[in-house]
Amino acid sequence: MLIIGLWLSTVYWLVESLLDTYFFHRGPLSDQLFPINSYELWMRCFAVGLIICFSAYAERMVHGRREAETALDESENRYCELVENANSIILRMSPTGVITYLNRFGLKFFGYSEDELMGQNAVGRIVPETDMAGRDLAAMIADIGRNPERYVNNENENTYRDGSRVWISWTNKAIYDGDGRLVEVLCIGNDLSERKRAEEKLEQALKEVRELSLVDQLTDLRNRRGFLTLAEQQLKVADRTQVGVGLFFIDLDNLKCINDKLGHKIGDQALVEAADVLRETFRESDIIARLDGDEFAVLLIHASPDVPFSAERLARTLEAHNAREGRAYELQMSVGVAVYDCQSRCTIQELLSRADDLMYAEKRRRKAGDGPSSPDTYPAEACER
Repeated sequence: MLIIGLWLSTVYWLVESLLDTYFFHRGPLSDQLFPINSYELWMRCFAVGLIICFSAYAERMVHGRREAETALDESENRYCELVENANSIILRMSPTGVITYLNRFGLKFFGYSEDELMGQNAVGRIVPETDMAGRDLAAMIADIGRNPERYVNNENENTYRDGSRVWISWTNKAIYDGDGRLVEVLCIGNDLSERKRAEEKLEQALKEVRELSLVDQLTDLRNRRGFLTLAEQQLKVADRTQVGVGLFFIDLDNLKCINDKLGHKIGDQALVEAADVLRETFRESDIIARLDGDEFAVLLIHASPDVPFSAERLARTLEAHNAREGRAYELQMSVGVAVYDCQSRCTIQELLSRADDLMYAEKRRRKAGDGPSSPDTYPAEACER
Protein backbone atom coordinates (compact mmCIF):
# COMPACT_ATOMS: atom_id res chain seq x y z
CA MET A 1 0.00 0.00 0.00
CA LEU A 2 2.92 2.38 0.74
CA ILE A 3 4.39 1.63 -2.71
CA ILE A 4 1.06 2.52 -4.29
CA GLY A 5 1.12 5.80 -2.34
CA LEU A 6 4.58 6.63 -3.68
CA TRP A 7 3.45 5.79 -7.19
CA LEU A 8 0.34 7.98 -6.83
CA SER A 9 2.50 10.83 -5.49
CA THR A 10 4.77 10.61 -8.53
CA VAL A 11 1.78 10.53 -10.90
CA TYR A 12 0.24 13.51 -9.11
CA TRP A 13 3.49 15.49 -9.44
CA LEU A 14 3.77 14.75 -13.19
CA VAL A 15 0.11 15.48 -13.94
CA GLU A 16 0.27 18.74 -12.03
CA SER A 17 3.39 19.75 -13.97
CA LEU A 18 1.87 18.85 -17.34
CA LEU A 19 -1.33 20.74 -16.59
CA ASP A 20 0.61 23.83 -15.54
CA THR A 21 2.76 23.67 -18.69
CA TYR A 22 0.29 22.81 -21.48
CA PHE A 23 -3.10 23.78 -20.09
CA PHE A 24 -2.41 26.82 -17.97
CA HIS A 25 0.76 27.88 -19.95
CA ARG A 26 2.68 28.82 -16.85
CA GLY A 27 6.10 28.13 -18.32
CA PRO A 28 8.34 25.32 -19.60
CA LEU A 29 7.92 21.80 -18.30
CA SER A 30 11.29 21.83 -16.52
CA ASP A 31 10.19 24.80 -14.42
CA GLN A 32 6.94 23.06 -13.52
CA LEU A 33 8.64 19.80 -12.55
CA PHE A 34 10.92 21.71 -10.20
CA PRO A 35 9.03 24.93 -9.33
CA ILE A 36 11.03 28.00 -8.41
CA ASN A 37 8.05 29.46 -6.55
CA SER A 38 8.48 28.29 -2.92
CA TYR A 39 4.76 28.42 -2.16
CA GLU A 40 3.86 26.19 -5.12
CA LEU A 41 6.68 23.79 -4.23
CA TRP A 42 5.50 23.66 -0.62
CA MET A 43 1.88 22.95 -1.63
CA ARG A 44 2.95 20.11 -3.92
CA CYS A 45 5.15 18.60 -1.23
CA PHE A 46 2.31 18.89 1.27
CA ALA A 47 -0.10 17.10 -1.10
CA VAL A 48 2.46 14.39 -1.79
CA GLY A 49 3.00 14.00 1.98
CA LEU A 50 -0.74 13.61 2.58
CA ILE A 51 -0.94 10.92 -0.11
CA ILE A 52 2.01 9.04 1.39
CA CYS A 53 0.67 9.34 4.96
CA PHE A 54 -2.78 8.19 3.93
CA SER A 55 -1.25 5.25 2.05
CA ALA A 56 0.83 4.28 5.09
CA TYR A 57 -2.24 4.52 7.34
CA ALA A 58 -4.31 2.50 4.89
CA GLU A 59 -1.56 -0.11 4.71
CA ARG A 60 -1.50 -0.37 8.52
CA MET A 61 -5.29 -0.75 8.68
CA VAL A 62 -5.33 -3.39 5.95
CA HIS A 63 -2.45 -5.25 7.61
CA GLY A 64 -4.18 -5.15 10.98
CA ARG A 65 -7.40 -6.44 9.47
CA ARG A 66 -5.56 -9.23 7.73
CA GLU A 67 -3.87 -10.19 11.00
CA ALA A 68 -7.24 -10.18 12.77
CA GLU A 69 -8.80 -12.29 10.03
CA THR A 70 -5.84 -14.69 10.16
CA ALA A 71 -6.13 -14.96 13.97
CA LEU A 72 -9.89 -15.50 13.65
CA ASP A 73 -9.36 -18.19 11.01
CA GLU A 74 -6.77 -19.91 13.20
CA SER A 75 -9.11 -19.72 16.21
CA GLU A 76 -11.98 -21.16 14.18
CA ASN A 77 -9.73 -23.91 12.86
CA ARG A 78 -8.60 -24.78 16.40
CA TYR A 79 -12.23 -24.77 17.57
CA CYS A 80 -13.31 -26.97 14.68
CA GLU A 81 -10.38 -29.31 15.31
CA LEU A 82 -11.28 -29.51 19.00
CA VAL A 83 -14.95 -30.16 18.28
CA GLU A 84 -14.22 -32.72 15.57
CA ASN A 85 -11.70 -34.65 17.67
CA ALA A 86 -13.54 -34.46 21.01
CA ASN A 87 -14.32 -37.82 22.65
CA SER A 88 -17.90 -36.71 23.18
CA ILE A 89 -20.91 -36.41 20.92
CA ILE A 90 -21.39 -32.76 19.92
CA LEU A 91 -24.68 -32.11 18.16
CA ARG A 92 -26.64 -29.05 17.11
CA MET A 93 -30.32 -29.24 16.29
CA SER A 94 -33.10 -26.81 15.49
CA PRO A 95 -35.98 -26.18 17.92
CA THR A 96 -37.99 -28.72 15.90
CA GLY A 97 -35.35 -31.43 16.38
CA VAL A 98 -33.71 -31.24 12.95
CA ILE A 99 -30.01 -32.12 13.07
CA THR A 100 -27.84 -29.28 11.74
CA TYR A 101 -24.43 -30.53 12.89
CA LEU A 102 -22.86 -33.68 14.34
CA ASN A 103 -19.13 -33.97 14.96
CA ARG A 104 -16.92 -36.75 13.64
CA PHE A 105 -17.02 -38.68 16.93
CA GLY A 106 -20.83 -38.57 16.93
CA LEU A 107 -21.10 -39.77 13.34
CA LYS A 108 -18.77 -42.68 14.07
CA PHE A 109 -20.54 -43.43 17.36
CA PHE A 110 -24.00 -43.72 15.79
CA GLY A 111 -22.71 -45.29 12.56
CA TYR A 112 -23.98 -42.69 10.07
CA SER A 113 -22.38 -40.56 7.38
CA GLU A 114 -22.86 -36.79 7.44
CA ASP A 115 -25.15 -36.83 4.40
CA GLU A 116 -27.44 -39.36 6.05
CA LEU A 117 -28.11 -37.21 9.12
CA MET A 118 -27.87 -33.54 8.15
CA GLY A 119 -31.33 -32.04 7.77
CA GLN A 120 -32.99 -35.11 9.29
CA ASN A 121 -35.04 -35.11 12.47
CA ALA A 122 -33.27 -36.69 15.44
CA VAL A 123 -36.39 -38.74 16.22
CA GLY A 124 -36.34 -41.86 14.11
CA ARG A 125 -32.61 -41.57 13.47
CA ILE A 126 -30.61 -41.34 16.66
CA VAL A 127 -33.55 -41.04 19.09
CA PRO A 128 -36.28 -43.70 19.20
CA GLU A 129 -39.88 -42.55 19.44
CA THR A 130 -40.21 -44.34 22.79
CA ASP A 131 -37.68 -45.94 25.09
CA MET A 132 -37.80 -49.51 26.40
CA ALA A 133 -39.83 -48.36 29.42
CA GLY A 134 -42.45 -46.68 27.21
CA ARG A 135 -41.32 -43.08 27.75
CA ASP A 136 -42.33 -40.81 24.83
CA LEU A 137 -38.99 -39.54 23.54
CA ALA A 138 -40.51 -37.81 20.50
CA ALA A 139 -42.51 -35.64 22.89
CA MET A 140 -39.35 -35.03 24.92
CA ILE A 141 -37.44 -33.75 21.86
CA ALA A 142 -40.35 -31.45 20.99
CA ASP A 143 -40.42 -30.15 24.57
CA ILE A 144 -36.68 -29.43 24.48
CA GLY A 145 -37.36 -27.09 21.55
CA ARG A 146 -40.09 -25.32 23.56
CA ASN A 147 -38.58 -25.39 27.05
CA PRO A 148 -34.83 -26.01 26.79
CA GLU A 149 -34.22 -24.78 30.35
CA ARG A 150 -35.94 -27.93 31.65
CA TYR A 151 -33.39 -30.16 29.95
CA VAL A 152 -30.02 -28.66 30.85
CA ASN A 153 -29.05 -32.20 31.89
CA ASN A 154 -30.95 -35.31 30.96
CA GLU A 155 -30.42 -38.99 30.25
CA ASN A 156 -32.30 -40.97 27.65
CA GLU A 157 -32.04 -43.93 25.32
CA ASN A 158 -30.64 -43.36 21.85
CA THR A 159 -30.25 -45.69 18.88
CA TYR A 160 -27.36 -46.75 16.71
CA ARG A 161 -27.87 -47.08 13.00
CA ASP A 162 -28.47 -50.84 13.42
CA GLY A 163 -31.35 -50.11 15.81
CA SER A 164 -29.62 -51.23 19.02
CA ARG A 165 -30.11 -49.01 22.05
CA VAL A 166 -27.58 -47.00 24.06
CA TRP A 167 -28.01 -44.73 27.08
CA ILE A 168 -26.47 -41.25 26.76
CA SER A 169 -26.12 -38.42 29.25
CA TRP A 170 -26.83 -35.09 27.51
CA THR A 171 -25.87 -31.55 28.49
CA ASN A 172 -27.96 -29.08 26.50
CA LYS A 173 -27.51 -25.34 25.93
CA ALA A 174 -30.05 -23.13 24.19
CA ILE A 175 -28.69 -20.72 21.55
CA TYR A 176 -30.67 -17.48 21.02
CA ASP A 177 -30.40 -14.78 18.35
CA GLY A 178 -30.17 -11.03 18.97
CA ASP A 179 -33.95 -10.80 19.38
CA GLY A 180 -34.02 -13.48 22.06
CA ARG A 181 -35.51 -16.18 19.82
CA LEU A 182 -34.33 -19.76 20.16
CA VAL A 183 -32.47 -20.69 17.00
CA GLU A 184 -30.85 -23.99 17.96
CA VAL A 185 -29.88 -26.28 20.84
CA LEU A 186 -26.26 -27.33 21.40
CA CYS A 187 -26.09 -30.86 22.85
CA ILE A 188 -23.03 -32.63 24.27
CA GLY A 189 -23.48 -36.33 24.97
CA ASN A 190 -21.49 -39.03 26.76
CA ASP A 191 -22.03 -42.77 26.64
CA LEU A 192 -23.55 -44.19 29.84
CA SER A 193 -23.22 -47.82 28.79
CA GLU A 194 -20.58 -48.69 31.40
CA ARG A 195 -22.56 -47.13 34.23
CA LYS A 196 -25.77 -48.76 33.06
CA ARG A 197 -24.02 -52.13 32.82
CA ALA A 198 -22.76 -51.67 36.37
CA GLU A 199 -26.28 -50.84 37.54
CA GLU A 200 -27.64 -53.85 35.69
CA LYS A 201 -25.00 -56.07 37.28
CA LEU A 202 -25.94 -54.74 40.70
CA GLU A 203 -29.59 -55.35 39.94
CA GLN A 204 -28.73 -58.83 38.76
CA ALA A 205 -26.77 -59.39 41.96
CA LEU A 206 -29.80 -58.30 43.98
CA LYS A 207 -31.95 -60.67 41.95
CA GLU A 208 -29.53 -63.52 42.56
CA VAL A 209 -29.61 -62.77 46.27
CA ARG A 210 -33.38 -62.98 46.24
CA GLU A 211 -33.42 -66.12 44.09
CA LEU A 212 -30.84 -67.93 46.17
CA SER A 213 -32.52 -66.84 49.42
CA LEU A 214 -29.25 -65.57 50.85
CA VAL A 215 -31.06 -64.49 53.99
CA ASP A 216 -30.52 -65.38 57.61
CA GLN A 217 -33.57 -67.38 58.62
CA LEU A 218 -33.67 -66.13 62.22
CA THR A 219 -33.29 -62.37 61.74
CA ASP A 220 -34.41 -62.04 58.10
CA LEU A 221 -31.21 -60.09 57.40
CA ARG A 222 -28.68 -60.98 54.71
CA ASN A 223 -26.43 -63.82 55.69
CA ARG A 224 -22.68 -63.79 55.12
CA ARG A 225 -22.91 -64.99 51.52
CA GLY A 226 -25.61 -62.48 50.66
CA PHE A 227 -23.66 -59.69 52.31
CA LEU A 228 -20.43 -60.51 50.45
CA THR A 229 -22.23 -60.73 47.10
CA LEU A 230 -23.82 -57.30 47.46
CA ALA A 231 -20.84 -55.65 49.15
CA GLU A 232 -18.39 -56.72 46.43
CA GLN A 233 -20.63 -55.15 43.80
CA GLN A 234 -20.97 -51.99 45.84
CA LEU A 235 -17.20 -51.61 46.20
CA LYS A 236 -16.88 -51.78 42.40
CA VAL A 237 -19.49 -49.04 42.07
CA ALA A 238 -17.58 -46.98 44.67
CA ASP A 239 -14.38 -47.39 42.64
CA ARG A 240 -16.08 -46.06 39.51
CA THR A 241 -17.96 -43.21 41.19
CA GLN A 242 -15.16 -42.35 43.66
CA VAL A 243 -17.68 -42.27 46.51
CA GLY A 244 -16.59 -43.85 49.78
CA VAL A 245 -18.48 -46.43 51.83
CA GLY A 246 -18.27 -47.34 55.49
CA LEU A 247 -18.38 -50.74 57.18
CA PHE A 248 -19.74 -51.31 60.69
CA PHE A 249 -18.65 -54.60 62.26
CA ILE A 250 -20.87 -55.24 65.30
CA ASP A 251 -20.67 -57.90 67.99
CA LEU A 252 -23.62 -58.55 70.30
CA ASP A 253 -21.98 -58.70 73.74
CA ASN A 254 -22.87 -61.24 76.43
CA LEU A 255 -24.95 -63.46 74.16
CA LYS A 256 -23.40 -66.56 75.74
CA CYS A 257 -24.41 -65.29 79.20
CA ILE A 258 -27.99 -64.74 78.01
CA ASN A 259 -28.10 -68.27 76.55
CA ASP A 260 -26.68 -69.83 79.71
CA LYS A 261 -28.92 -67.98 82.17
CA LEU A 262 -32.15 -67.50 80.21
CA GLY A 263 -32.00 -70.21 77.56
CA HIS A 264 -31.32 -70.31 73.84
CA LYS A 265 -34.84 -69.21 72.98
CA ILE A 266 -34.25 -65.91 74.75
CA GLY A 267 -30.82 -65.78 73.13
CA ASP A 268 -32.46 -66.06 69.71
CA GLN A 269 -34.86 -63.31 70.75
CA ALA A 270 -31.89 -61.11 71.62
CA LEU A 271 -30.46 -61.66 68.13
CA VAL A 272 -33.80 -60.70 66.53
CA GLU A 273 -33.95 -57.58 68.70
CA ALA A 274 -30.40 -56.66 67.69
CA ALA A 275 -31.42 -57.00 64.02
CA ASP A 276 -34.42 -54.70 64.67
CA VAL A 277 -32.14 -52.12 66.28
CA LEU A 278 -29.90 -52.15 63.18
CA ARG A 279 -32.86 -51.83 60.83
CA GLU A 280 -34.15 -48.87 62.81
CA THR A 281 -30.74 -47.22 62.84
CA PHE A 282 -29.55 -47.56 59.26
CA ARG A 283 -31.11 -46.69 55.91
CA GLU A 284 -32.92 -49.08 53.61
CA SER A 285 -30.19 -48.54 51.00
CA ASP A 286 -27.50 -49.79 53.43
CA ILE A 287 -26.64 -53.50 53.43
CA ILE A 288 -27.32 -55.08 56.83
CA ALA A 289 -26.34 -58.68 57.57
CA ARG A 290 -25.90 -61.23 60.31
CA LEU A 291 -22.56 -62.81 59.48
CA ASP A 292 -22.42 -65.58 62.04
CA GLY A 293 -23.55 -66.21 65.60
CA ASP A 294 -23.49 -62.86 67.40
CA GLU A 295 -21.67 -60.94 64.62
CA PHE A 296 -23.39 -58.39 62.39
CA ALA A 297 -22.15 -56.12 59.60
CA VAL A 298 -23.56 -53.01 57.95
CA LEU A 299 -22.20 -51.52 54.72
CA LEU A 300 -23.11 -47.83 54.48
CA ILE A 301 -23.59 -46.57 50.93
CA HIS A 302 -22.20 -43.05 50.23
CA ALA A 303 -21.28 -43.02 53.87
CA SER A 304 -17.93 -41.33 54.54
CA PRO A 305 -19.40 -38.11 56.02
CA ASP A 306 -22.23 -40.07 57.75
CA VAL A 307 -20.11 -42.47 59.81
CA PRO A 308 -20.07 -40.43 63.07
CA PHE A 309 -23.77 -39.60 62.72
CA SER A 310 -24.66 -43.26 62.09
CA ALA A 311 -22.63 -44.33 65.12
CA GLU A 312 -24.40 -41.77 67.28
CA ARG A 313 -27.78 -42.87 65.97
CA LEU A 314 -26.95 -46.51 66.74
CA ALA A 315 -26.06 -45.59 70.33
CA ARG A 316 -29.32 -43.65 70.78
CA THR A 317 -31.45 -46.41 69.27
CA LEU A 318 -29.81 -49.05 71.47
CA GLU A 319 -30.28 -46.90 74.57
CA ALA A 320 -33.96 -46.34 73.78
CA HIS A 321 -34.45 -50.06 73.20
CA ASN A 322 -32.89 -50.97 76.55
CA ALA A 323 -35.03 -48.36 78.34
CA ARG A 324 -38.24 -50.28 77.65
CA GLU A 325 -39.96 -51.73 80.70
CA GLY A 326 -40.07 -55.40 81.63
CA ARG A 327 -36.81 -56.41 79.99
CA ALA A 328 -34.89 -59.35 81.45
CA TYR A 329 -31.60 -58.31 79.83
CA GLU A 330 -29.89 -55.41 78.09
CA LEU A 331 -28.48 -55.44 74.60
CA GLN A 332 -24.87 -54.31 74.40
CA MET A 333 -22.82 -53.99 71.23
CA SER A 334 -19.13 -53.59 70.46
CA VAL A 335 -18.55 -51.70 67.22
CA GLY A 336 -15.62 -51.33 64.84
CA VAL A 337 -15.84 -49.04 61.80
CA ALA A 338 -13.65 -49.14 58.70
CA VAL A 339 -13.99 -46.63 55.86
CA TYR A 340 -13.30 -47.76 52.31
CA ASP A 341 -10.83 -45.45 50.56
CA CYS A 342 -11.29 -45.40 46.76
CA GLN A 343 -7.67 -44.25 46.38
CA SER A 344 -6.35 -47.21 48.39
CA ARG A 345 -8.49 -50.14 47.31
CA CYS A 346 -9.00 -53.36 49.20
CA THR A 347 -11.31 -56.36 49.05
CA ILE A 348 -14.44 -56.69 51.13
CA GLN A 349 -12.70 -59.43 53.13
CA GLU A 350 -9.85 -57.05 53.96
CA LEU A 351 -12.34 -54.37 54.94
CA LEU A 352 -14.19 -56.84 57.18
CA SER A 353 -10.93 -57.94 58.78
CA ARG A 354 -9.98 -54.35 59.54
CA ALA A 355 -13.36 -53.53 61.06
CA ASP A 356 -13.24 -56.80 63.05
CA ASP A 357 -9.85 -55.83 64.56
CA LEU A 358 -11.21 -52.43 65.51
CA MET A 359 -14.29 -53.99 67.06
CA TYR A 360 -12.21 -56.34 69.25
CA ALA A 361 -10.03 -53.41 70.28
CA GLU A 362 -13.21 -51.67 71.42
CA LYS A 363 -14.38 -54.80 73.26
CA ARG A 364 -11.04 -55.08 75.11
CA ARG A 365 -11.20 -51.43 76.07
CA ARG A 366 -14.67 -51.88 77.52
CA LYS A 367 -13.66 -54.99 79.46
CA ALA A 368 -10.74 -53.04 80.88
CA GLY A 369 -13.29 -50.78 82.57
CA ASP A 370 -13.01 -47.68 80.39
CA GLY A 371 -16.76 -47.68 79.74
CA PRO A 372 -18.55 -47.63 76.41
CA SER A 373 -17.32 -45.42 73.60
CA SER A 374 -19.12 -42.23 72.75
CA PRO A 375 -20.46 -42.30 69.19
CA ASP A 376 -17.85 -39.90 67.86
CA THR A 377 -14.99 -42.00 69.24
CA TYR A 378 -15.90 -45.32 67.66
CA PRO A 379 -12.75 -46.55 65.90
CA ALA A 380 -12.92 -45.66 62.22
CA GLU A 381 -10.00 -46.17 59.89
CA ALA A 382 -9.52 -46.41 56.16
CA CYS A 383 -8.83 -49.81 54.65
CA GLU A 384 -5.31 -49.91 53.21
CA ARG A 385 -3.22 -52.58 51.59
